[in-house]
Amino acid sequence: MASSQQSRNFLLASLPAADFDLLRPNLQTIDMLRGQMLVRSGDIPKRAYFPKSGIIASCVTFDDGSLIEARITGREGAVGAAIGGGGRPSFTSAVVRLEGQSYAIDYPSFETAMGQSAALRAVLAKHEAFQQAISDQSVACNVAHVTEERLARRLMRLHVMSGQTSFVATQEAMAEMLGIRRNAVSLVAHAMQEANIIRYSRGRLEIVDLDGLRSRSCECYDAVMTYRDRIEPD
Repeated sequence: MASSQQSRNFLLASLPAADFDLLRPNLQTIDMLRGQMLVRSGDIPKRAYFPKSGIIASCVTFDDGSLIEARITGREGAVGAAIGGGGRPSFTSAVVRLEGQSYAIDYPSFETAMGQSAALRAVLAKHEAFQQAISDQSVACNVAHVTEERLARRLMRLHVMSGQTSFVATQEAMAEMLGIRRNAVSLVAHAMQEANIIRYSRGRLEIVDLDGLRSRSCECYDAVMTYRDRIEPD
């Protein structure tokens, strides 16, 4: 039986207690600082991360050194924990988007536990399917929807994954999230603030009206959340 008290990471909390105990002795809690690089593109990851709070962004690196966010992971999932992923170089860089804490486990210990636990492999497979759905939906979203809809969707995701309504979110970071220019973010954020949906000042963003934000979001947010509910266990 799973225990909701065994971990603040939802993926780990969904495991039966005996399966979580395979990981427990080798889990370390680390502090994550905003902007910290956990994994660099091209490197072979040495640890898997299971956030307890905060957000990790997986980013694609371009030749000029710029980073564009491909997806984000919070307390619902894991970074670097793909089945059969050990020993492979990472295509993306893992960068802390919102500070917090995470469990970290070295790869040899993680892969040993994964080999012994069918339940762990099952929850990781569901997590990978959900992450793939987000990536696929994001590709379509970038083509089909305007900046305001896309920003609203990203802010809803940040809220759900962090459990917070207020967080550090500079215009540079928001532009990186969406792969657009900073001035485009500025115009949309200003319009949302005028509508009293968000409050934005000195790089800190507060969601004032969650219902209003959701109404501005495109259909992509509901689409991926519906898919998540379909594949998660009861």
